[in-house]
Amino acid sequence: MLRWLTWLGVIVCLILALPFALDRLLADQTLPGLSVRGTELTAMQPGDVQQVLERRYAAFLAAPVTIVLDGRRWSPTAEQLGITIDLVGATDAVVRYGRSGTIIDRMLQIARLYQRGGIDVAPRVTFDAVRAQAVLDEIATTYDRVPRDASLSLAAGRAIAVPAESGRQALVDETLGLLVDAIMTLEPQTIEMRTRRIAPTTGDAAIAPAVAAASAMLAEPFVVSHAGRQFIWERDRVAELITLRDDGGALSAVPDADRLARAVTKLAQLVDSPSSEPRVAYRDGQLQIVEPGVEGQRVDQPAAVAALDTALRAGQHTIELPMVTVVPRITAQGLDALGITELIGAGQSSFAGSAPYRLTNIEAGAARMNGVLIAPDEEFSFNTQLGPVDEEHGFVQGYAVIGDRTQLEWGGGVCQVSTTVFRGAFWAGVPITERHAHPFHIGWYDAFSFPDADGPGMDATIFTGVLDLRFRNDTGNWILMETEVDLDAAVLTVRLYGTMPDGRSIRVSEPTIENIVAPPTTPVYVDDPELPSGTVKQTDRARNGMDVTVYRTISDDGVERVPEVYQTHFRPWPDVFVRGTG
Repeated sequence: MLRWLTWLGVIVCLILALPFALDRLLADQTLPGLSVRGTELTAMQPGDVQQVLERRYAAFLAAPVTIVLDGRRWSPTAEQLGITIDLVGATDAVVRYGRSGTIIDRMLQIARLYQRGGIDVAPRVTFDAVRAQAVLDEIATTYDRVPRDASLSLAAGRAIAVPAESGRQALVDETLGLLVDAIMTLEPQTIEMRTRRIAPTTGDAAIAPAVAAASAMLAEPFVVSHAGRQFIWERDRVAELITLRDDGGALSAVPDADRLARAVTKLAQLVDSPSSEPRVAYRDGQLQIVEPGVEGQRVDQPAAVAALDTALRAGQHTIELPMVTVVPRITAQGLDALGITELIGAGQSSFAGSAPYRLTNIEAGAARMNGVLIAPDEEFSFNTQLGPVDEEHGFVQGYAVIGDRTQLEWGGGVCQVSTTVFRGAFWAGVPITERHAHPFHIGWYDAFSFPDADGPGMDATIFTGVLDLRFRNDTGNWILMETEVDLDAAVLTVRLYGTMPDGRSIRVSEPTIENIVAPPTTPVYVDDPELPSGTVKQTDRARNGMDVTVYRTISDDGVERVPEVYQTHFRPWPDVFVRGTG
């Protein structure tokens, strides 16, 4: 019995001495059979272990994953993807294996090492999914493309079909799952980014009817006829009258009712007869007819819009303008019922220093406005009342602002009249439904702008068929317009007579002038073949640009309405010279 106990004691001592023997035998070297993810690390110094691991994972850390998309390749680093491998911790785990803890712990570790034929240590790996997704999102931006629906362009008066195009999208979330699987191997991997195609909502077939319809409407210019006159709308003008509509995924090209109405309104300015009512004068509180009324014609605008719509839809390119006859409604016996009892608004402007052509055109334009009656709720159109501006109607050629320059035009200077009519309507408190300021500041329009001061921002330019001055008679009674041209004082006056609604008053703010811009210093020269060669004439003088704001506030029985804003943008204007080339 004693012998067996002795042998048992010897064996236990040998086992307990084994860790110390290994420590003495291997010093600071790692124990045999240790590895990190398959990399053998037997009998190595701690520094060597870390160097081996750093070399082992260098390629992975430099480019753990190569991402392939649409023939392109991206190889972000581990740092960019938010991947870290704790090689220091792995080295420490290998070096300390079998040498840490109590004697029992160390013996158990050694026993496990030899029992299993080796121990493989897994390094601690961390992964920041947010950073990885950011990398994938950036790659996706180079690939993603929204689908393009088939569409129709009406540029330059042509119907041009723009074909549909499928979209594409990189599926970042799905690719992120592949990325995680690849990282788990701790070996450089190549993955294909997941993608999908996105079909357009509107395909080529869906726009085919619209292409055919628009092509038919734009096949040739459109001709509107009236009394032997023809008004030709070129194809680019016709294209402006067409709208494209999405009808549940199918595109249609149809005439736009609002655009047709505006086009007819502009056309009416060229063909409508001026007021057919008798011309009336207001003298000593009494009305008297000074010129009898005459029958006239005006465009039947709703019928004209309907005729245009029908013709365009049918691919036709001409209509006869429908007209209605307008007969005078006012007789001498009915003058007292018009409700014209007082002056309700007046405007003045100065034309001092005007050239002879301006005086002629101012007188001719003012004569067309004098004695005109405006019915209750009627919208007054300056261009319609002005009528044709030509020699037959008393006008001469003169310089007028056309587009971006001053040039010879029939009726140059008639804007003096439109400006003064605007002021009369402004002070009468009636709604101004259309008004356009001049493109640059004209100094003589500053005079008489406001009751107690001169200033910019109260002018109104017109151009027949393009720019009009309009206001609506909302007084409930007829309005009489009278004009007076005082050649001695060089003042034009427009007076509006009627009955001011009870309790109506008008207040206007002083003009606010902002954004003053100095004029260009380089003059502009315009060639004119009508002038002899070598002739140079200055037609425009440099002017500051500015923005002018005026508020009109109308009160009804002391209750103020929301102030109306009248804004004017004057562009900076250079010196302009006309250079003869004839």
